[in-house]
Amino acid sequence: MAVSRYRASINGFWCHNETWDDALNWDGKHDEVFIAVNTKVVDTNGTILQNFDSEGAVMGDTWSISGRVQAGSASDRGGIVSNDKYPSQTPWKNLSGMLNEGVRAPPYKIWEGDLKPGEDLVLLTPTIWEWDPGTGFWDGWLAWQVEVDAKYGQRAKDIFGGIWPVAAPVFDAVSLGIQTVGTLAGLWSPLGQSMRRPIGIRRDPNDPNNFLFNPRTIALNCETAEYLVNHDLQGLGNGVVELLYSDDPYLRGVYSIYVQIDQLSSGHAEWTDVGHANNVVGMTALDGRLFCATADNQLWMRDAVHTEVDWIRIGHANNVVGLAALGGRLFCATADNRLWSRDALPREIDWTEIGHANGISDMTALDGNLFCATNDNGLWVRQPLLRNLNWTRIGNANGAIAMAAAPGSLYCANVNGLYRRDPVMTDVGWQQIGTAPDIRALAAVNGELFAATGGNRLLVRQ
Repeated sequence: MAVSRYRASINGFWCHNETWDDALNWDGKHDEVFIAVNTKVVDTNGTILQNFDSEGAVMGDTWSISGRVQAGSASDRGGIVSNDKYPSQTPWKNLSGMLNEGVRAPPYKIWEGDLKPGEDLVLLTPTIWEWDPGTGFWDGWLAWQVEVDAKYGQRAKDIFGGIWPVAAPVFDAVSLGIQTVGTLAGLWSPLGQSMRRPIGIRRDPNDPNNFLFNPRTIALNCETAEYLVNHDLQGLGNGVVELLYSDDPYLRGVYSIYVQIDQLSSGHAEWTDVGHANNVVGMTALDGRLFCATADNQLWMRDAVHTEVDWIRIGHANNVVGLAALGGRLFCATADNRLWSRDALPREIDWTEIGHANGISDMTALDGNLFCATNDNGLWVRQPLLRNLNWTRIGNANGAIAMAAAPGSLYCANVNGLYRRDPVMTDVGWQQIGTAPDIRALAAVNGELFAATGGNRLLVRQ
């Protein structure tokens, strides 16, 4: 198994039942919550290499309080009540496919990185907290995360040693023989207590004044992550993990957090991750630069280098389904079956309609010709003249999702892999030359292929 890149994100939460924390609602109407995540990176010997906590944005009632994210239906300013879901009515799904970057509220990323066979394990412990202005046990929680490192390290050794099955990548603290234990004076009082606390607190049966908290952890290495993204564990979709936290009945709170594990790039050796390529729907290359059209109708450009660099917006590109470049010009096919062209200069320029482009899934250019694949699996060609011309069918498109071209070769990616064929005007066979890890767009430049993936990554191979 080769190196693969994965991402963990919080898709949303569901308040099955709101908490009983402060009858006077000093913190805002009904519940205000935030998500906290502890992340540990552990080596094969069980040594904790990294241990850090992140605290998300407070979500709930925004009345008279700045910096919050509005959530919930208690008022026109928010406030979370029983059966509220955030950010949609299906919070286990990321409906937009986008992640928040300016605010740590769902959907947002909590971890991203490469997972290598036999190397480090990542342990993610997401929890959801009721926010209040009073003191709570946040500081104690941070200290607890450090104190139990040895227990988590032993679980990591069990995973690496095959003692712990790959099919059980989610566990709780009790399974490690540990729980959080503490005393919160007034927590059980009739008015409740104003404090920050995790949802999921239970009474200690041995001491009714003490609480117990049993957080849940997702363990990610190359095996468990691959297992998660390819299995539907709870009927919510592949890669989705529901973490349910239930309070003692007196405290009432019951919340679910939905964590999504995505594979950003398949770790096949021929591809290397070189940056981001967000929501790309078409890509091409010209004069050592990559050009791409995105789902939000924007046109972007970046250098075709093997490092993470910013894409630069250079104009609009509406409803693009295929993009090609030739002779200093860009050509695009659009969802309404039209063909357009513009200069490839790095500024806003109007596109000019130059003909029809019916049912195109992607396109490319080579040797003075435009080539396209169509949804009925046809491979077609026409000259890049700036007027309406008929396309000529020259073969089958091999189920192409994405296309590119380089001297002597046409390339296509489909659901099964990466293929090439000679750019002749007859129907010849396609030969598989590699893998196509969730590739949505291709471009060829300087003897290399660049690919944009459904996981918003930019890959390169020779």
